[in-house]
Amino acid sequence: MVTQKVLYTDMIGFKTLSIPSTDNYEDFNAIALDTQNFVTNEILGDELFNAFSTDIDGTGTPVEQKWLDFLNGVTWTEIVNKDDLTKNVIHNNKGIKKAWDYFVYREWLNQAPFVSNFTGKSVNSAINGVQLDRQSLNVETQNRYNQGVDIYCTVIDFLKYYEEYSVDYTSITDLGGSYLVTLLDTTYLKVGDKVTIDGLDYTVTAVSDDTSFTFSASSGITFSNDYVTWFPFENVALGKKGKLYFNGMI
Repeated sequence: MVTQKVLYTDMIGFKTLSIPSTDNYEDFNAIALDTQNFVTNEILGDELFNAFSTDIDGTGTPVEQKWLDFLNGVTWTEIVNKDDLTKNVIHNNKGIKKAWDYFVYREWLNQAPFVSNFTGKSVNSAINGVQLDRQSLNVETQNRYNQGVDIYCTVIDFLKYYEEYSVDYTSITDLGGSYLVTLLDTTYLKVGDKVTIDGLDYTVTAVSDDTSFTFSASSGITFSNDYVTWFPFENVALGKKGKLYFNGMI
């Protein structure tokens, strides 16, 4: 991904950063981009990372709804019991962008005490204050990192649920060389996606949102299962991140 989404202007409130010189903005931008790419590749895996990068690079805003929801967050419903909707659970995916912010905060502060020069790295000396020692700085950055992990976990839950998504269909109509599937939910389904019915894969040729979709296949097929499955985040890596509980000692 070449589009930098975590900007210095995002680092406000609980994530406020003070960058003393515009000369350091270039360093911040590089750290922000490297961090968001590393975190995204870790959670998605190479294949989905490349798909997300393709969707977001250029405009800076994803085209596909699933990537918009991955980036910015979404409230989604876990279907626990399709026959008793009162048992369904509401979840808030807070979005990978918010997690990026906290991870960038930690990475920047870990790098901020150092500047590069022709002899290597040297430690900055504050003029009007005393810099935090390493342990105090670790306490600061670990606290923000752990908040990022909390957000990251909401994204994990979202990706895991939609890695493989099954929906009951109302009917499948043989159109002679293609089939029309009527159903009430087409979440994240698009033309060209793979769908599976009765263990066989088909390619989607058209989608009418939350109404129907079509796929091509020879005429005369009989379908026995009452549901269809597709794979919005197929083979997602779901790289884990754990919280830090060392009180700044490392």
